[in-house]
Amino acid sequence: MKKLLLFPVLLMIGINLYGQSIKFGDLIYFTSLSNREVFDNLMRGNTFRQDYTMQVNGQEIESFKSIGARANIEKIEVGKYSKLNDGTMLRTVNYTSNSQQDIINMISQVKRYGLDLKFQGADSTNTIYLYDSNFYKVSIYLRRDQTSGMIEVKQKEYLGLD
Repeated sequence: MKKLLLFPVLLMIGINLYGQSIKFGDLIYFTSLSNREVFDNLMRGNTFRQDYTMQVNGQEIESFKSIGARANIEKIEVGKYSKLNDGTMLRTVNYTSNSQQDIINMISQVKRYGLDLKFQGADSTNTIYLYDSNFYKVSIYLRRDQTSGMIEVKQKEYLGLD
């Protein structure tokens, strides 16, 4: 009986140790939030801490690193944007992970969101996946040496017809 209970407990511990701290849906959600709102969301979750803030071309870029069991493995960067003539800001969120499995998990989550794969290829250092929808452009770079990867989620201008 003890052996039967030991297996599920070990399985749950293993899942918790290797689970990523953020989902693709969260990255999409963050593109619609201000830096302060992203900060509040990440601090509430207790899985990220603010790493640094810097000014780049008049934009305040904030970086967050994972904490806890997966300390410094994942990183989220917010604050980059392009401003449209009507004042609307199209935001960009970057996610970086030192775990190849995190990036592979994100790729499967992107597919579940229904984004279309527009390009798959490679350069000398990365395998590249470009996904697209009416609202978002997602670029995924998975290191060929399997050490890390990066995901960039950009809001797109949606031209609706009245």
